Amino acid sequence: MQKTSTTREDRAPGQTSRGKGPRKDPDTNGRPPRDRVPKEDEGSKKEDLRTRIWNESRSFIFDFIGAMIVLLIIIGALHTYTGNWPPLVVVQSGSMEHSDESSSIGVIDTGDLVFVKKLGEGRGPVTYVEGVMSGHRTYDSYGDVIIFRPNGNETRTAIIHRAVVWIEFNSSTYNTETGQGGGYDVPSLGLRNIMDRFIIKDYEWPERSSGGIREINVATILYKFRMYGVVPHSGFLTKGDDNEDIDQTSSFGGSEPSWIQPVKREWIIGKSVGELPWFGIIKLKLEGNGGNKIHSNSERNLWIALVVIVASPFILDLGLHFLIKAVRSKEEDGEEKTNGKEGPPDGSRPRNGKSDDHDKKSGSKRTGGSKEGDRPAHVKKAPSGRRP
Repeated sequence: MQKTSTTREDRAPGQTSRGKGPRKDPDTNGRPPRDRVPKEDEGSKKEDLRTRIWNESRSFIFDFIGAMIVLLIIIGALHTYTGNWPPLVVVQSGSMEHSDESSSIGVIDTGDLVFVKKLGEGRGPVTYVEGVMSGHRTYDSYGDVIIFRPNGNETRTAIIHRAVVWIEFNSSTYNTETGQGGGYDVPSLGLRNIMDRFIIKDYEWPERSSGGIREINVATILYKFRMYGVVPHSGFLTKGDDNEDIDQTSSFGGSEPSWIQPVKREWIIGKSVGELPWFGIIKLKLEGNGGNKIHSNSERNLWIALVVIVASPFILDLGLHFLIKAVRSKEEDGEEKTNGKEGPPDGSRPRNGKSDDHDKKSGSKRTGGSKEGDRPAHVKKAPSGRRP
């Protein structure tokens, strides 16, 4: 019997040359090899997490720095415009309010922040009397609202009231030894050496005043100068819009000072040129004063404003996200429509700009594009049978 040799090609798959069965794969322990899925690198995952945390932190830091820069720019601009530091003051009382029921924008109410603009060199505020003549109005009435140190005392809380009229002390009849005599000129009204009283007609606030008659008792002012042992001087008469009388004829029991002298120009910090309503309530609440003096609608408006301020960045970011998404979707739709008009993917274009479907419906065929057995439309089929 002839012996045959087994070649490599004749061996069974997996059989070794020694004929001891299938070869074992050390990685599969004899099991058939299968696709191996590489394990995720734990170090790479941790590195990706650190990178994301760092990117988020860096973004937050940059946003915070950017916000601080914007805030500093705003504060610097306000300081430059007003010429005062701080450029804002908080209204702590309701002496300038025009309503006992609710606050309103455009009127100085408790808890408002007002901007204080420094007066120019040699320039004084416009008084109520001068405002009536010129039509100059601020905070729903005539004249400027000024912020001043009472009696020039730097340690006392500043007062924000309306400048009513400037009075000029006339010392022609004043006795320096006894402190008796003297009077006041009122240049804006053309009055001289008034010793008793004068009247401002049609005064607007408070509205409850009968007939709008505002009586200025000069004799009381002169008496208070003598009582407090102060030499009379010129100055502005001031008044809170919600107060019945001017400050210089009123007594402020339990407060210091109990009497406010006519306001000298050098005592004036500045005039109010605008307001930021409600936001001063935060300071009043933190300091624990002004509680029941704040109108309920002011507190409600403050909460609404804070919610809007906090939510605005998120709303803007969400709106921007949807806007970008809509623009991208529109661009993709435009690209798809453009690609659909470009014709077959091999770049060939139908003859005369017509598609194959149109050719089939019309019964015509493209040149060189007919299938085997097809004939041009003008070729007639040969008759069957033998030729004669």
